[in-house]
Amino acid sequence: MFSKKEEFRTAFTVEQCESCNKESKRKFKDGDYVFKEISSQCDSCKGKLRISKIFGEVIPK
Repeated sequence: MFSKKEEFRTAFTVEQCESCNKESKRKFKDGDYVFKEISSQCDSCKGKLRISKIFGEVIPK
């Protein structure tokens, strides 16, 4: 019959600078949530970073 493919998903977090709008993607960490202010600063302009997205990507086998 039909065989179900196993899919593996990995969660990612997108951080966005409030000043220059630069975005960076990293692996999700426990405690992440949308609109959370990050303690580190933007590499480009030293502005405040905030989590703008959390999503999952399918990892091919």
